[in-house]
Amino acid sequence: MSTRTGRGIMVTLLLVTGCGSEYAARDNQGGGTTGNAGAAGTGAGGDGSDGTGTAGGGWAGASGGAASSAGAGGGSGTGETAGGGGVAGTTWLTPPPFPPALAPPAGATVKLHAHAVGAQIYTCTASGATSADGGAGVDGGATTYAWVLKAPDAKLYDSNDAQIGTHGAGPSWTWSDGSVANGAKVAELNAPAADAISWLLLRVTSTTGAGVLSDATYVQRLNTAGGKAPADGCDATTVGTDARSGYSADYYFYSGGGASAWLTAPEVPSAIAVPTDVRLAVHDRASGMQIYNCAASAGAGGTPTYAWTFKAPDALLVDMNFTPVALHGAGPSWTASDGSVVVAPEIARADAPRADAIPWLLLKELSTSGPGVFSDVAFVQRINTSGGVAPTTGCDASTVNTLVRVPYAADYYFYVTKT
Repeated sequence: MSTRTGRGIMVTLLLVTGCGSEYAARDNQGGGTTGNAGAAGTGAGGDGSDGTGTAGGGWAGASGGAASSAGAGGGSGTGETAGGGGVAGTTWLTPPPFPPALAPPAGATVKLHAHAVGAQIYTCTASGATSADGGAGVDGGATTYAWVLKAPDAKLYDSNDAQIGTHGAGPSWTWSDGSVANGAKVAELNAPAADAISWLLLRVTSTTGAGVLSDATYVQRLNTAGGKAPADGCDATTVGTDARSGYSADYYFYSGGGASAWLTAPEVPSAIAVPTDVRLAVHDRASGMQIYNCAASAGAGGTPTYAWTFKAPDALLVDMNFTPVALHGAGPSWTASDGSVVVAPEIARADAPRADAIPWLLLKELSTSGPGVFSDVAFVQRINTSGGVAPTTGCDASTVNTLVRVPYAADYYFYVTKT
């Protein structure tokens, strides 16, 4: 299989997602309510570096708002207080509803849940404009001051409020059995609560110890309360000092779906199984939008009817390290960073296990172009879908020919003919 890099994919990783059927209006059927034009925005992420969001769809059954403007993390003051959180969903191991962009790749399942109470630590940092000769803060360049995330510092509790671990710099999570997981942020969205740090999906980059975290592959930070950087207090007199902003959150730890299983063919319904004469060559994770158009058609007696019809997908594909490697667009088509393109229409489908997700698909190559990773693709599977279902309201005479972008995420498996 050809080696791929993110070179040539000069786009920001979409942090809010959505893919309904890419190929027919019937993809709109089934699934829960998905909001439109939601906000992601920019803000201090906590548990990792700051992250930039993009305007996208609402989630958890709510309609979204306008895209937020860029902004620093500011908000809650200092002070270490226990916030909300605790048991999420119907059971301890059931996460609350979360946006498609925060769903882990195929094969990952929840194995642990811990409630964190502690603080996000910020350092007052100075930065200055660079002059023509490379000096900082000279030739009229003003020095600016801002609270910058340093590290989380929290205790982890189980469903009985017994401490079972700690959360610290890295970010890292240490269980009471001595096992440790280190992570890196791969997706970030604003929290539902305006005064709370963002919700995250993190990829486990390394583990130590033989305990329960030894096989962790992904971590979600959900149900956040508090934790934002102070809104003021950082100036020339406080540079280098730290401030602790009290927060709480729920962390869900997943196993499976990691590097060792990335190129293992998934188990799928027989309706979308690939032929026996092909082999799996590429697996990418998609995050983006399913685009729908409000269309009018003649109904009984000539009375117009209105419905959202599928127009095209618009998504970014990443590899197992969440490095951008391809784009997904109309056709449906997939364009790799090496310039190769495959166009593959749907030939079969199966309902997604999640009621609020677009169907799983089997697609067959119609054409390819350019030498590269997609040049010899014969079949494509779309599985592990999240979101992307067309809105159930909002299409009428006043909105004909308007578009709506619905967040989705999915895993795409690309197969080539055996040789």
